[in-house]
Amino acid sequence: MSLETEIAALVAANNKLIDYFSGKKTAIDAAVSAAVAAAPSIVRAYWVDPQLGDDNAIGTEASPFKTLQRAVDATPDGGRVTAWLARDYVLDKSILTAGRQLIVAAVAGSGRKLICNEFLPDGSDQLTRMGSFWLSNGSTLQLLNVTVSLPASSAGDLSAYYALAFASGSSAPILMQVRMYNCTLELRGTFRGRLIGPGSALIALSMTGTAVPSALNGSLFVGIAAGTLSKDLGHIITNLSSL
Repeated sequence: MSLETEIAALVAANNKLIDYFSGKKTAIDAAVSAAVAAAPSIVRAYWVDPQLGDDNAIGTEASPFKTLQRAVDATPDGGRVTAWLARDYVLDKSILTAGRQLIVAAVAGSGRKLICNEFLPDGSDQLTRMGSFWLSNGSTLQLLNVTVSLPASSAGDLSAYYALAFASGSSAPILMQVRMYNCTLELRGTFRGRLIGPGSALIALSMTGTAVPSALNGSLFVGIAAGTLSKDLGHIITNLSSL
């Protein structure tokens, strides 16, 4: 067999291999695309109306949920949910985020309020807490275009978890992340709690378009005195220069 014949045979065999690979690749790509298309989205958006909503509804603007907890629970673990407030929302318990990335949002200019009230957890030996977000695993919290109305704190001892956001136990995220975008912080009296409570070794707080009232100086983080420079803290990441 001549050299030319051998080369031609090798080229033909190589072309067959290329054709086989291309065919398999096309089939694999099609199978992957079909699987991705069939997989349920882990990004959700729901409407919440505490007055007219129903937790047995479907969560649309026309058929809203009643509670923020229902919006969280309707989102797959590890997913992201935007809960749009149809009207002011009274938060008088801890929302269990359970691994979800939660965004509580209002339409810009709507004036929606997230009104945090005090409550007593189940059990007579529990201390007073405030309406809050209990972050766990990979949970994060974002508040967009809302007024956060903080309670006038009761007299006496308060729970260590008397805070807008906190974590606890082995499920606490390594980095607790809270972001406020175009929000207003409203004080209804003397606030003795914290904006960010205990539970995580590292904390990230971002304030964009959100002013911090001077009365909240020293009340942003547990154990951080008013006037502390954020650059001097190794465990807190924030765009606020002083706390």
